[in-house]
Parts: sequence; structure tokens; C-alpha cells
Amino acid sequence: MPSTSTASTAGHGFSAPARPFAPAAPAPAPDRMPRTAGPVLRRATVVLALAAALGAGTAGVGDAVGLPKAGVRAGGHLSVAYDDGSGHRLTYSVRCTEGWPAEGESEACRRLREIGGPVGPVPEGQACTMIYGGPQTAEVIGTWAGRWVRESYRRTNGCEVARWSRMVPVLPAPTRSGSRRPLAG
Repeated sequence: MPSTSTASTAGHGFSAPARPFAPAAPAPAPDRMPRTAGPVLRRATVVLALAAALGAGTAGVGDAVGLPKAGVRAGGHLSVAYDDGSGHRLTYSVRCTEGWPAEGESEACRRLREIGGPVGPVPEGQACTMIYGGPQTAEVIGTWAGRWVRESYRRTNGCEVARWSRMVPVLPAPTRSGSRRPLAG
């Protein structure tokens, strides 16, 4: 009769038969996956593709920053206070009529309609290049598309320079010659 050894667990008053170590079974190779994995993955892929095709991923696109909402024919009155950084200040107004753009409308109004109004702030936590764009600052206050607007602009890093650039010609485009003439509406 074969002998069986027991391993005692000290202090617990019972013993268990000793078992030799057995390695775990290897995972099935990719070509030997269970037959149900293929159809499940295919179904998941089809469901995701259909959701994307039906627009589940595009809900709210008109609400994105800088995109006009459908049906909004925006206009408004904005006051711009500009400082070139050397003490020269300029204040001017941009008036854009609501409705369809009128012939002879200023470039500033066309640009505001194109980008959906004054560009909002840089999102918190946004990584920005540390490229200084200049000492210029501007504050835009007023109404656009029936909403109160108060935005500050500066050129202190890459994100702020990009915001400023999107607002040209509402904000003056700094030039090398130092000439900064706004195109007010």
C-alpha cells in the first residue's frame, strides 16, 4: 500500500495531504481561443460601428467652442479695450447686426460669425507651449448672440497667442513694424 504523507498545519489541529506542485495550465494560444470569442468580438465591433455611423459620437457638435449653433444668426455689440504693452491704449466698439450678414459688413463681424463669437478661455489644465507672443492685452466686453461676454486676451504663451490669433481682426494683429490698427465694425 502506498504511503501518503501529511502536512501538518501547526496550531490548527488538522492535517492536509501533501500535494506535489503542479504548474498552471498555459493560456490557450490566440488561434485556439474559444469559438464564442470571435462572434462576440464581431458583434461588439458592429455595434460600435453602427453607433458611430448613427452619430452617437457627434452629439453636441454645435456646442463645441467656436462653432456656431444651428439656427443662430448671431450679432451683438462688443467693446474692446486694447493695450499694446508700452502704455498706448485704445478702446473701440464692434457692432454686428443680428440676422444674415449685411453687405459691407466689417471683417471683424465676419470673423466673429465664422468662429461663433469671442473665443473662450483656455481649458484648465491645457498644456501650452511657453512661447511668449508679446506684451499686448485686450478685454472684450458686451453681448454676442444674446449672451453676456467678458473675455480677457493676452499673448503670454502658445495657447493665449492662438486665442488672440483666432480673434484677429477683432483684436489687432501685432506686426513687426509696431503698427497695430484694429478693424473695428
